[in-house]
Amino acid sequence: MSQTDYYNNEKAVSSGTTYSLAKIFGYMFAGLLITASVAAGLGFMFRYLLGVDYANGVNVNMQTSAAVALVVLMIVSFIGIIIMSFVVPITASRENSSALVPSIIYSVLMGAALSSITVFIPWFLLGITFGITALVFGLMALIAFLAKGKLNGLAIAAIGLFFGAGIMSLMLLILMLVGAIGGTMVWLYWVISLAVFAAVMLITIWDLRRIKDIAARGELTRNLSLFCAFILYNDFINIFLRILRIVVYLFGRKN
Repeated sequence: MSQTDYYNNEKAVSSGTTYSLAKIFGYMFAGLLITASVAAGLGFMFRYLLGVDYANGVNVNMQTSAAVALVVLMIVSFIGIIIMSFVVPITASRENSSALVPSIIYSVLMGAALSSITVFIPWFLLGITFGITALVFGLMALIAFLAKGKLNGLAIAAIGLFFGAGIMSLMLLILMLVGAIGGTMVWLYWVISLAVFAAVMLITIWDLRRIKDIAARGELTRNLSLFCAFILYNDFINIFLRILRIVVYLFGRKN
């Protein structure tokens, strides 16, 4: 193969990878847009029905029917998310089926579940959190795409952090139940939370790198693209929720 042919081949592979990644991120963005729209719409509706007022903090004038409706919505959406989290991968693995509709349903259910957040947390905090999450996710993508090797060590480190955080959480729960610790041990809660956050970021980097490698191997089917987008979508949501917890905590301390 001549140098010109080699260059043209590398250029074609790079172009194909870029197109495949663009398709995956496009599906991911569409899913996030659906989720955000549903969460915002339901959040606005329940804010009105519950009479949420931020003039002096979160002052909720509970109306029984609206409160019950919100609780029922949360239960149904969480059960639906659990079910669809299995349906989407199974559907995506079958050649004679499409994962598009299950993916849309999953995004709608996630929006319904997150509406419990949009009801009680000021929207400017949600906007700040989304912006930070987008920056963090972009940084994770940059690291994943520029790093060398398979990055399998990141997966091992993430699993170790998850197990460590799980053991610490169990110990903390037991100590709280027996009354051995009080509010002075709140720092341990944040150590556990940050350990889980670090694990989520490592897994996100690993997922991004795996998906880049998949895209580089050839043309993606729509189902495989949807499944890859499904993985990154969940990574983004996980990062968003953990950053939101930190943002709300810091904002609460200032007020």
